Amino acid sequence: MAKAKEADLEKLAPPLDEEDEETLAAIDEGIRDAKAGLTVPPEEVRKLLPKWTTASSTRKGR
Repeated sequence: MAKAKEADLEKLAPPLDEEDEETLAAIDEGIRDAKAGLTVPPEEVRKLLPKWTTASSTRKGR
């Protein structure tokens, strides 16, 4: 199996000069939730994903 390459995050998306307060608050909330263990396992997300998407938000029929 090939070794995964380490991503160079600076090349993936250049940092923005400013983030609005709402975005920063949402990021902080997500970090707090993750540290508190308030996450959903990938298997559960796969089960829930079809409920979260609608026919108009999928690529079918495009």
